[in-house]
Amino acid sequence: MSVDLKPAPRRRSWEVRDGTGRTIEIAGLEWGSGRQVALLLHANGFCAATWTEVAERLADHCRVIALDARGHGSSTAPPAPEAYDWGLLIDDTAQVVQQLRSELGIAQIALCAGNSLGGVIGAALASELPGQFGRVVMLDPPLKPSADMLEHLGLAWPIAAGRDSIGEQARRRRAVWPSRAAAGDAWRAKPMFATWDSRSFELYLQAGFRDRADGQVELSCAPAVEASIFEMTGTVDLFERAPRILTPVHLVRATRGYFPRALYHALLQRLPRGALSEMDGGHLLPMEMPESTAELLQHELDELRREPVDNV
Repeated sequence: MSVDLKPAPRRRSWEVRDGTGRTIEIAGLEWGSGRQVALLLHANGFCAATWTEVAERLADHCRVIALDARGHGSSTAPPAPEAYDWGLLIDDTAQVVQQLRSELGIAQIALCAGNSLGGVIGAALASELPGQFGRVVMLDPPLKPSADMLEHLGLAWPIAAGRDSIGEQARRRRAVWPSRAAAGDAWRAKPMFATWDSRSFELYLQAGFRDRADGQVELSCAPAVEASIFEMTGTVDLFERAPRILTPVHLVRATRGYFPRALYHALLQRLPRGALSEMDGGHLLPMEMPESTAELLQHELDELRREPVDNV
């Protein structure tokens, strides 16, 4: 029986500096080649490797780069909570984009796709770097408009606040395990992971932990980091930025995610070149439905190739 062995991704890293003068190393993975680039941004608490199954499907057609956000995967982890303002996450990624454009001699990144937190970063980048992205795809992003806008829409913020907020849940997450296998056994049936593709789950167990000197393993994204990021949800106002985003933006709502269609439709009305669709899955679409996610992103790339662009 033949086995389809996919080439291992190449490990990459970029140095960036934040507003404090601190140097941060942003790590990433790269598949494929060429001057058309798809940039993939993960959800809070995860890492670049969780995009592997999507990236492998795209890599026959373009260069694919997935990043570890600061505090995740192999990237530098400065102290929480002050180092995890979403503006810093956006600026890190903007600096990597500029370095990639210079390195490859391209005018723009063809596609920036992000899941959850990554989707907000992608759209925010398009507002700050006009003309530097061909397309942006936001996979079930955590949109949190102002309280006045929520009242106007007749909606409540769908993620619980208070004692059992998502930030507090993250802060209580167990960070150290005897082994990856032990964590996998404990997690596999939990609602967050139960619908994941099996290979995506194994990839997260491998890349989402680091080995300790005592033989145990610990999460590469510390609970305090994940919690700090969750607690700053809403500090980037995409509703205010939306009219300045001239890049085509495809909003994808997960039908079994957290966010009501009306919230996404409200953002769509403010985007000059927006589209909205749904996928029948949960919040973490790339890990639950990698094949369908890759097909959606490939369609975006195909549509872009039909347009005159500067980087192909």
